[in-house]
Amino acid sequence: MRDVLSGFATIWMVIGVGALAAQLRLFDQSAQRILSRFAFFIGLPPLMVMMMSRADLGRTFGTHVIVSVLAILVSAGGYLGARLLRARLGGHERPGLGHLTIGTFCASYVNANNMGVPIAAYVMKDTSWVAPVLMIQLIVLQPLGLTLLDIDSAHRTGRRTSVLRNITMPFRNPLTIGVLLGLAINLLGWRMPVLLADTLDLLGGVAVPCMLVGFGIALRLGPLPGRENRGETLFICLLKLVVQPVSAWALARVVGLDVATTLAVVVMAGLPTAQNVFVFSTRYDTEVPLARDVIFITTICSIPAITCYASVIHALA
Repeated sequence: MRDVLSGFATIWMVIGVGALAAQLRLFDQSAQRILSRFAFFIGLPPLMVMMMSRADLGRTFGTHVIVSVLAILVSAGGYLGARLLRARLGGHERPGLGHLTIGTFCASYVNANNMGVPIAAYVMKDTSWVAPVLMIQLIVLQPLGLTLLDIDSAHRTGRRTSVLRNITMPFRNPLTIGVLLGLAINLLGWRMPVLLADTLDLLGGVAVPCMLVGFGIALRLGPLPGRENRGETLFICLLKLVVQPVSAWALARVVGLDVATTLAVVVMAGLPTAQNVFVFSTRYDTEVPLARDVIFITTICSIPAITCYASVIHALA
């Protein structure tokens, strides 16, 4: 448990550095946007390359992966269905594509790297359980979501687009390119030269601190969490912290997964919303307060939630 709490404490301390810097007027909202852009274009692509090149691909195939995918679809579908139904029945304006994409990310995109590794180490005693969720997000969810955000941005800014441009968008996004390169390196078994690997590690190492400091600046300079879109924010948090992990547990029981595997898929599903979602929302200037608030709340509440799920699963075993 100490490793898990240490992981959370480290994250919140770095976020606090960003908030303190904003309080001392060292940085403003423009600095937060620059940090997010730096992470998106400079830090995250090398991080994706190195992460995917070192991932344990042996854990990315099996029934448990199907369970994780279905749990993601339940949470994401719950958000999309409820949001569109509310707009139709309540006479509200239908949310834009960017809004729906960020909301779906918030409801289903988990912090598999920063939070998943220490939690997997404590609860399952095996960090390789993070690999399947990481692969699903980086290879499927992230390219699809960023493509939709690109399309929405093009429509909002009046940029010309075409079918060919939309089809090739995933392959022109720096994060998707990093994922595909890392996966290719892993599959080919290519051993990177030390100089190249060290350079990519150094660049990738700045991604997470930039994301967290930028997040802290946004927390300090923006409205207090929950002040905007309170109903939608709380609904998404409920989907993320309750619906997704409970769905994973129910599906694991249906397909007959063993206790250890069931615990793994439930814990991974119960992780908080990833910081990447905040970077995506800032990069495309779409629903930044919503992403910020959901990440804030789920990061605080995920530890007691995951502890509860782990205790129940062990008790039922």
